[in-house]
Amino acid sequence: MDLLITLIGNAAVDPGFRELFLCDPLGTADNYGFRLTKGDFQIMTAMFTNLNDEERTSLENAFKALENLLYGKMENAALTPPPRTKCTKPCTLSLYPPRVLPKLREIIDRQTDGSEEATAAA
Repeated sequence: MDLLITLIGNAAVDPGFRELFLCDPLGTADNYGFRLTKGDFQIMTAMFTNLNDEERTSLENAFKALENLLYGKMENAALTPPPRTKCTKPCTLSLYPPRVLPKLREIIDRQTDGSEEATAAA
């Protein structure tokens, strides 16, 4: 169940990952190297595959709302342990994209280089 929770959590904090995950959850899990249990596979298949447009939009909105809430909490200085570091989008604690997704890697690599363009592009 931990891997499925990681996938769902990553979809909440990384918009690029979220788009891939909602379009092709099984392919995204494979591309990122997740070895799901049979139970995780069954739950993910039941919850995230064969979505109609309304279901996909509803999930996208729910993930965006969770993302906004989480980033808002992280930005609250009272809840951030010292020294306070700025949280970037996608979250630095989200999964690093695999080699088969070079475009997402480029975005994250530019962010870690401190490039202002990367932040504007994301």
